[in-house]
Amino acid sequence: MTTAAQLEIEIPPDEPLIRFRRSFSAPRERVWRAWTNPELLAQWLGPRALTMTACEMDLRPGGAWRFVHAAPDGTEHGFHGEFTEVDPPRRLARTFVYDPWPEDSMEEWFELQEVDGGTLLVGASRHASIESRDKHVESGMETGMTESMERLDEVLAAER
Repeated sequence: MTTAAQLEIEIPPDEPLIRFRRSFSAPRERVWRAWTNPELLAQWLGPRALTMTACEMDLRPGGAWRFVHAAPDGTEHGFHGEFTEVDPPRRLARTFVYDPWPEDSMEEWFELQEVDGGTLLVGASRHASIESRDKHVESGMETGMTESMERLDEVLAAER
């Protein structure tokens, strides 16, 4: 595993889907913990310019989650949903709603696979429509995901 891993994003033109994958130089259990421990998650999830001000998770199928990010100008961005699958340290699935766009909710999942002494994250977000998916993409999703994954690398490195 290299430390300069790149986020790979695939957007099929004919499906309301976003696929992603990214490798990490850390064991799967540590990556899982960073995704599921609210204290750790708050340190890395979201673009660098935002600060997570709320991170609540009831990590079980049917359990709710809620995140709130604050921008430097004080604008808040809230997200919420429900966990639909929790299979530690392998798979997590949830619904995902951006508060201002409840009509554009999605289902997302990821799996953590052990590879070459590290972990491969493979996941997808399924939207209700291609239009909804495109709205998500145009909102700056790729930048936010890229910065989040870079920040996650930093959190994982600090835990060594």
